[in-house]
Amino acid sequence: PNPRRRKQDAIWSWVFLAVILATAAGGALAYAGKYEEAPDATLMRTGGACNAPEFDFDATLVANEQRYRARAMRGDEPELGADDAATPAPAASGDSAADPSPDAPFDADDFQALAAPWILVALVGSFFLGLLMLWMFRQCAHTMVWTVIYAKVAVTGAVAAMFLVQGALIPAIIFAFFTALSAFCFYLWTNELNLIASLLQVATQGLRDNPHVITTTVGLSVVSLLYIAPAVAAMMFAAENGHVAVSTVATAKSGDGCVDFVGAAVDCCGFQVDPWVPYYMTLSIVSLLWVTSAALETRLYVIGGTMCQWYFAPAGTTDFSGVVWGSLSNALGPSFGTICFGSFVLTMTEMAKAATERLRREERENILVCLCAAVMECVYALVEYISKFAVLQASMTGEAFCDAAASATDILSRNFLMAYGTYAFPSMILQGAALVLALGCGVLTWTLAWAQFAATNVVNASMYAAIVGALCGVVAFVALTFFVMIALNVVDAVFLCYAMDKDRNMVNHAEFHAVFEEVNRVALASLVASDSVCIAYSNMANTHAMHDGTAEASQP
Repeated sequence: PNPRRRKQDAIWSWVFLAVILATAAGGALAYAGKYEEAPDATLMRTGGACNAPEFDFDATLVANEQRYRARAMRGDEPELGADDAATPAPAASGDSAADPSPDAPFDADDFQALAAPWILVALVGSFFLGLLMLWMFRQCAHTMVWTVIYAKVAVTGAVAAMFLVQGALIPAIIFAFFTALSAFCFYLWTNELNLIASLLQVATQGLRDNPHVITTTVGLSVVSLLYIAPAVAAMMFAAENGHVAVSTVATAKSGDGCVDFVGAAVDCCGFQVDPWVPYYMTLSIVSLLWVTSAALETRLYVIGGTMCQWYFAPAGTTDFSGVVWGSLSNALGPSFGTICFGSFVLTMTEMAKAATERLRREERENILVCLCAAVMECVYALVEYISKFAVLQASMTGEAFCDAAASATDILSRNFLMAYGTYAFPSMILQGAALVLALGCGVLTWTLAWAQFAATNVVNASMYAAIVGALCGVVAFVALTFFVMIALNVVDAVFLCYAMDKDRNMVNHAEFHAVFEEVNRVALASLVASDSVCIAYSNMANTHAMHDGTAEASQP
């Protein structure tokens, strides 16, 4: 670590710790005050648990009925059953639900016992599969890139053929059109795809010389999980803090139970949480998102600091031991406030995105809301993009978050390197490779599981094997996505180092300069070509206008 680095954005580290401590303290109070014994379901349904004089049972039912009637008169749709649901009566001793048949098509307990070993093996195997993926991109990047491209085209073509065989002509034509269009686009982008392959190949060299980047990022993920699990448990304990009261949806007594405003059966009594619980839930959600974002920003910081020291190391350096630890020390030391500030920005962005998406779903017929949501999505993407390079810049220079954001933006724009951000190819290629490998893992697991289940005479072996294969494929894809994000962070960090190199008129890695210069040359050529088309069209329009004016003037 650099001993001259000063603490930056220190106030944000204290705010971050205060939020964590408040969440932990609230969880302890929630555990101490939770409802010890669940109320009797029969008493909740009939009203026996809330018919004491202090509950004002009849008056509350009348007030509920008047409230829903007022909503109906305003044209609002009452949210019936949102707070309470009718408690089902206990099953009789001979009921099939209480005494399921051993020949049932799906037994959750048996499936869990059969699937757990396979899922565990898939999770462990996915880690090594991710390492294999990164190694293959370093050794044969062009083969990997074009394999993903061919696989994408082949999948859409296979879907089109499947619809055609089943006689669905319209879907077959649609997918065939998309297959031909994607193949044509990839053909036009042949040079760009080869450049991206070279970019991924040279960028992953940093991981070869600094393998502890992967182990450190895995450790950061584990540490974040150690906080997430207790925080979720605290939220569950908080939801148990409350008291029994008259149901907020019951409007009248009917027989042994109650009914809501539209006559549906509901419990007469309901469990109402204490007034402080919603506020604590909000605090817990913020802390969960903040801790998760902080772990991701720390990973990005460590990768950026490590790649910077690796990139600017003197020629011929082969020993990079301690580089990762130094970057981690800086992340958890003088730059911890910067990481907390950056992760807070991402947390607020994620909450704003969720609110925007919820508003868009609720007001889907309002065109103004849809337009505002689309604009805000662009703003959120821009904030995330700037935040990413701000953290990378801070990891390399030790600047505060806002200063690093300004510096990174200035370096990229001054050297005409903003065009790199428009390339979605690295993410598309890596995500495609992860998807292909995950599908292969799922199919292999399905085949092996079916063979084992069939050999041991497991009932419904085919169905169980198919579900196991699907679950293992999902687990593999999630694990491989983790390695994809590491590779993308490495590419971004190396690109920023190249931008610094270019800004200082220096060449530390000629192979990187050759690739990045070609990438930017292609981007610049595309931009110039589009500008040339616009200028030519404008000149042609002006020429036609002048010709039309001359012709009109020559007429008597």
